[in-house]
Amino acid sequence: MKIATAHTRLSDASQAAHALARSLKARLTTPQLLMVYFTEQYDADQLRETLSELFPEAQMVGCSTCCGVMTQSGYIEGPSIAVWACNDEKGCYGSALVPHEPHRQVADSARIALNQAIENSGRCGELPKLIALHSTPGEEEHTLAAIREELGVAVPVIGGSAAADSVQGQWRVFDSQRTANTGVAISVFYPSARVSYSFHSGYAATQRSATVTDVRGRQLVSLDHQPAAEVYKAWYEAETGIAFDTQQPVFTQSTLYPLGTQTGTIHGLPYYTLAHPMAFNEQGHLELFSQLEVGQSVYLMSGTSEGLVARASRVVESANDHALRQPEPLGGLAIYCAGCMLHVKDKLEQVAHNINTALYDAPFVCPFTFGEQGLFKGGELSHGNLMISAVLFHKD
Repeated sequence: MKIATAHTRLSDASQAAHALARSLKARLTTPQLLMVYFTEQYDADQLRETLSELFPEAQMVGCSTCCGVMTQSGYIEGPSIAVWACNDEKGCYGSALVPHEPHRQVADSARIALNQAIENSGRCGELPKLIALHSTPGEEEHTLAAIREELGVAVPVIGGSAAADSVQGQWRVFDSQRTANTGVAISVFYPSARVSYSFHSGYAATQRSATVTDVRGRQLVSLDHQPAAEVYKAWYEAETGIAFDTQQPVFTQSTLYPLGTQTGTIHGLPYYTLAHPMAFNEQGHLELFSQLEVGQSVYLMSGTSEGLVARASRVVESANDHALRQPEPLGGLAIYCAGCMLHVKDKLEQVAHNINTALYDAPFVCPFTFGEQGLFKGGELSHGNLMISAVLFHKD
């Protein structure tokens, strides 16, 4: 298995695609899979069509990213595109996009996309070693549940919801055939290389907790039968000693203080899936980027800017499995939350440097997403916010 990446800041989609192709073909003559990450300024249809013409035999998935992208070369601010590519004589890969349609459940779109990707890989009837999931924001929990139900077991997933420079809906996903602003794009991996993975939050639970007593979709209505927005604001002010500024975006103020639900334990220590508060609405509900359920215990979580810079490399280190063997990664994919990225944007070169060190300078690409999906070490497949995940491919 050989892995290569390329990036460009050329603003024209067709010219950018040709530049990416020249760079990739210098190292991989016939890549089997392209993972394409691009900022919202690009014509996604033009980018897809040109790359499909230049790599007619390759499976492909594209996903928009927030404000830029990161590779082993560092942070590349938008307008920018980065491509992760692999060639694997003994491996197989398949991709598919299924746009959402009004008459079809999101879970059904996910099942169709998964089965089409497996069929396109030529490995029907075999479980993939890895699934890369890029859906548009909304109902990712149903997408993951459908994937697990369809396969019958928990296959490792590295996922990131399509993003843009704002939450105005300018995100896109594509495969080699079509582009969509709502849909599910999936790549399945049957690599010859060993795969390892890690999925973390990097935040700690505070002593402030409550039970979810009412939800409406992704609106958290009440905690312990009290208006959720009031409870969150009181928690925030008590934890930080700072008055919550209702004139400023909730999204930015809550980045270091999201909500969390305990997902499991490992070695006796709890780990959490995070939900990022996005806004208070007029009814006093707390709008989130993920779904909570009535009866769940919810904690106020706490993080630091320093932790957001350091944790990307910690997740890669965790995926390296140092305790099992000396790591020799061929390359990797990482997913980093857009909310975290915006909070530490002036330190992204340090984040990239840290990942390079943990990856022994092997090639990687990392988009910035509006939701993250992954498989915890305890076997739970989860969608969260403000998370980071990594998957590595190894020589052994």
